[in-house]
Amino acid sequence: MRTTTPLHPESQNEFFSHLESPGSLMALLDHLPAIYFFAKDHQGCFMHVNRALLDVLGLSEETDVIGKTDYDFFSLEVADRYRHQDQQVMTSGRPLTNHVCGVPDASGILRWYVETKIPLYDRQNRPIGVAGIMHDLEKAGATLAPYQRLSQAITHISNHFAEKITLDSLASLVHLSVSQFNRTFKQLFKITPAQYINRVRINAACSQLRSTSDSIETIASRTGFCDASHFVRQFKKVMNLTPKTYREQWVSTIAATSE
Repeated sequence: MRTTTPLHPESQNEFFSHLESPGSLMALLDHLPAIYFFAKDHQGCFMHVNRALLDVLGLSEETDVIGKTDYDFFSLEVADRYRHQDQQVMTSGRPLTNHVCGVPDASGILRWYVETKIPLYDRQNRPIGVAGIMHDLEKAGATLAPYQRLSQAITHISNHFAEKITLDSLASLVHLSVSQFNRTFKQLFKITPAQYINRVRINAACSQLRSTSDSIETIASRTGFCDASHFVRQFKKVMNLTPKTYREQWVSTIAATSE
């Protein structure tokens, strides 16, 4: 059997330094099934995303995302959470591993992923950004069995958020009592089922406020709220601004970026 002498780490660095572009390696990431990859700079601007993540965002070309931030695609609450997490990873220098996170898709429906993020450094060992991968929660393996146990309930909420959803029906889907379901859900996701349902509806409403000119009443009805006034109250509670103001700010942002 032929053996080789292990190479020094500098040899590895030298090899990669001769690559014409990191894009030649990045291209492989488009062919990984059910793996979502991104890289951002220190300001939170996307520098690379793979094809799978483009599909989640509802985009066709990587040029549609390069230079943009989470604030261009998600609600203020969601984008703030991602930005704070990125800054923690860069500041601490510690990876974030197997973190369960909710990411709204292009229609605003919250999908669940297992995420790992690492800090990125320049040649002077200064933090310059983060890179991360996400896996679909349902495909993430046995180590995440507690989350998978509730996957039917999560899927039901995602598919039926515009309808009336009861805790009894969700608990029966996963063969738990209502009290067991409530307790397990809060332990895993750090919010109650009712809060989660509300968040899914708010995310869907944000998407419709950004992508349509439909009335507040129409969007409220289409996203599971009993009436417009209830929708406005819940939206303001989560987003710290009214649906009307949210839409106006979004329109202003789009106008500014297109100039």
